This record gives sequence, structure tokens and C-alpha cells, in this order.
Amino acid sequence: MKLKESEKIELKTSFSEWKEAIVALCAFANRKGGKVVIGMKDDGVASEIQLGKSTIEDFANKIKNHTDPILYPSINVKTFGLGEIVEIEVSESDNKPVFAFDRAYMRVGKTNQKMSQTEVRELIKRYALSDFDKMYLEKDSKKVEFDDRLIERVNKEYYKLKVVSSIDFLKKIGLIVKNKITNAGYLCFVKNNTEMHNVIVKAARFKGESVAKFLDEKEFDGNIIRAVDETMDFIKRHINTEFVMTGKPKRDEVWDYPLLALREAVINALIHRDYNDPGNIQIRIFDNSLEIWSPGLLPKEINIKSILTENRSIPRNKKLVEIFHQIELVENWGAGFQRIIEECEKNGNEMPDFSERSGAFVIVFWKRRKNVPENVPENVPENVPENVPERADLIMRLVESKNDIAISEIAKELQVNEKTIKRDIARLKEKGLIKRIGPDKGGHWEIVNHR
Repeated sequence: MKLKESEKIELKTSFSEWKEAIVALCAFANRKGGKVVIGMKDDGVASEIQLGKSTIEDFANKIKNHTDPILYPSINVKTFGLGEIVEIEVSESDNKPVFAFDRAYMRVGKTNQKMSQTEVRELIKRYALSDFDKMYLEKDSKKVEFDDRLIERVNKEYYKLKVVSSIDFLKKIGLIVKNKITNAGYLCFVKNNTEMHNVIVKAARFKGESVAKFLDEKEFDGNIIRAVDETMDFIKRHINTEFVMTGKPKRDEVWDYPLLALREAVINALIHRDYNDPGNIQIRIFDNSLEIWSPGLLPKEINIKSILTENRSIPRNKKLVEIFHQIELVENWGAGFQRIIEECEKNGNEMPDFSERSGAFVIVFWKRRKNVPENVPENVPENVPENVPERADLIMRLVESKNDIAISEIAKELQVNEKTIKRDIARLKEKGLIKRIGPDKGGHWEIVNHR
């Protein structure tokens, strides 16, 4: 038997190192669990300890007295050579952070590191049970202006209750009790949000691939039900479509990003975010990517690495999920991430990235590459014959994907000079395949009949 210290194993020579052993158990509990082996030197050679009658009992009491919440590890004594070893194993705690001697520790590699106050706060926030959506707003519900038109539509299509007012509706579905509106009721049905500024959704289109320069920005400060469509409308204004020829009578319209996947991600952010976090949901649109930032980390039961293979649904805001499920905006079967991936594959996008950054859950979508025919060479030299069917076809496709595209852009895309493109377009016009609507500046192209 030859043991080595690792992320999940700590070796101690004897019980004289009982404090260090308890610290190690604390660090293991705050990470992925682990084992302290007493009776082994650092090099894995047995120190041949002999246990007294009360050694194990005394150590168990020390663990009880110096950990919070109290750890209850499994303790096994084994005979080894001329002496004994004690294996003390603890699982990952369901109640983090665990403290030892009034300090929290985290196992990092082979070391037990003290956690900073920020790390402790984040761990408390992550593992605390949140009933934010069931709590009540301090403001009297009679002083809240509700979205009457939305409530009327939602009731007519989904709830089908006999009500005389918006407040009557909210009372009947349990969102108003004794003139107090729950946070869930306020979030879903308020007309203008004036009480919870962190709930406002912020969306922006940036120049390039950084947040240095805004091209457009918008804040959605109504209720979160309307925010779904409002956010999607903003996104659609800032991404492009491409018309793809499939052999069907009608061309397929394909967006830079799959709309169904984006909608799923926006809804997930709205109903699963941590509303105790002061941050806002952010939609960041760049030249070649789109990011959706949702304040708060994943539930402790869900690992960032397993979200794509395990369809688990552990909602942080159960009442919000219930409402969105009732109005058919969401399914509560934990398949949202899988649907996002499937829609990206169908749309021709790379698989999105899922990560936790700066206390937020982030999904990064990658822009779809243009549909270039397989028989079109990547680099078209300038001295090719004038009548090149492949280049003409590609020009048609570029015009279809962006009808206001400039000749200079087409030339850059195909790596030929502008004179060649002008000549190709003139031939396309002669054949009645394309025409220009309006002036050179401010006008657009129109496909008459794709050959």
C-alpha cells in the first residue's frame, strides 16, 4: 500500500496533528469530499501508530466541537504492518460553507486554503435556499399599476377564471394575499417596474468583439413576461438573416443565431436568475457572438460539466416557473439546455459555451457562418474568365443574405476587384436575375428570379 497526497487524500503521521486533520476534512467537505489517512508519512510510508482505547472517540468529539455545520465522517481503523492506520472519509457537504475553528477552507490541489470573505459570501449565496419569488412586496397592491391587457389575455387564453379585475385575478391564483403582492406576481404582471431595478433587462449591440463601444442599447423595465418578446425583438433588429436555397419552391430564411435557442436562453435567464443578486440580465451582441448573462450561479445540485447530459430541473424560483409553465412559455422537464444545443445544430451554429463567470451563468452563442456552396473556391483570382457561374451564384446568395450590401463588400468577400463585380452584376441584370431598387446609396438589391 503506497498512498500519495492528492486533491482527495491527505496524509497525517499521528493524531498529534488532529487540528490539521480537521481542517483538511473541512476543506474536503467544501469541495468534492475526500479522505484523511492518519498513520502515514508524507512519502506514503506507514508511521506504525498504536491507538489508545479512547483515541477515535476523542477525535470524533473534536470534529464535533470544532466544525460548523458539524461533520460526521466515516472512521475506519485498519491494521497495517506493525501498527495501524485510520481512514477518515467525508463527503461533499450539502450545507456549505463548512467552518473549522471558525474559518472556512477549500481543498485546492494538495493544499487546504483559507477562503476569503468574498468566497464565503458567494458559497453562502449559492447554497442558501431562495424563496424570493414567494416573498411579498412591501408596497400595498392597490398602489401597484398592473398590466391589465396582459392579465386579460393570459386569463382568457390559459387560466379561464371568472374575475372582475386584475387584482381579483391575482388573488384567485394566489399572488395577492391580504393586499400584499408576491414578488412573483409583481415580476410577471406589473405594468412598469419601479421597485426592483435589478430586474431590468439590459441589451446592447457592441462594435467588434468587446464592450468598449456601444452601437445601440435598450433597457426593458416592464414585467418579465413581456420582456421575453421585447428582448427577442431587440435581438432580431441586430442580427441578420440568410436565404438558403434548398430545392424547395420557397427559400429557407436562416438567422445568424437560432431564434428558438435564443428565446429559450432568455426565458431561462428570466425565471432562473438569482433575484437576490443586484446585477441585471445582460444581452451582449457582438460582431461574431451573442452572450446572455444571468445573475447567480447554477443550483448546487447541477454541475456545469453535466448540464448537457443530465436533464434535471431544479428551479430557483418555483412560482415563476409555475406561471411561465401555465402560460406555455416554458417546460419544467430540464431539457432546456438540450433544446438550445439541438437548435444550434439545426441552424448550422457551433455548440454554444456554458460557463459561470463573475457570479453569473453565461451562455455564449457563436454566429453562423454563411452558406457558401461547396463548388465555389475559397479564393477567386482576378484573372478568371468573365463568365463564372459559381461566382455569379455566390453574388446572388450574398445579395439574398443582405439586400443592401455594397459592391465593395461583395468584392472583399470574393477577393476580386470592384470592376469585376460590377461586370458580373451587369450580366445578372441583363439576364433579368437581379435589379437595383433606389439609388446607389440608400437603395437595395432585389432578386427577380434565382436561376
